[in-house]
Amino acid sequence: MTALDDLTALLPPPPGAGRSFDWSTVAGRLGITALPDDFPLLLATYGDIRFCNALRLFRPAAEPWLDMAAVTLAAREPLADNEFGEPPTTVPAGVSTDPASLIQWGGSFGGDYCLWDAHDPDPARWTLVFCDVDTLDWGFYPGTVTEYLRDWLTGHVAPIPLWKLDAVLPGGTGPFGELYDPADPTGGRIQRIDATTH
Repeated sequence: MTALDDLTALLPPPPGAGRSFDWSTVAGRLGITALPDDFPLLLATYGDIRFCNALRLFRPAAEPWLDMAAVTLAAREPLADNEFGEPPTTVPAGVSTDPASLIQWGGSFGGDYCLWDAHDPDPARWTLVFCDVDTLDWGFYPGTVTEYLRDWLTGHVAPIPLWKLDAVLPGGTGPFGELYDPADPTGGRIQRIDATTH
């Protein structure tokens, strides 16, 4: 089974949830040839989703707050200025935290960064990099976004304190996803997916 199989078994997307996007504009604006294979497939499965009301995925979009290229380019300046503290002192071998090579694939509602270290030309070798803007902690995950989501939502990994499930799930409730319409400013059209229990 793949990580996406595991994730969809945990949070089954309803029929018609997924969306396909033209990723070529994002790639061109960020100077890359492709994204890791799992990420477009993840959005093709779930569409616009936020996890545990804490983590949103970015994609090609007209809205600058949702567009992966726009949020990445906006994030590089504060990261380069060390606005959120000094760069991490301990970085895994082969990983770069140079803001010019970071691509923002997601973020929290508190403004924390979920990034790829994209300095390697092969997206299959990109590492996930996290920056918590409140505690100035950095974290790293040597896998795909889909693998990270599976591991985070099942409580197996929390690279930085923000992402511990007990910090975002009220009263010990299970993980959940919310499918939303980004064109609806009221947030009125939200469909919740609760984790299955086995």
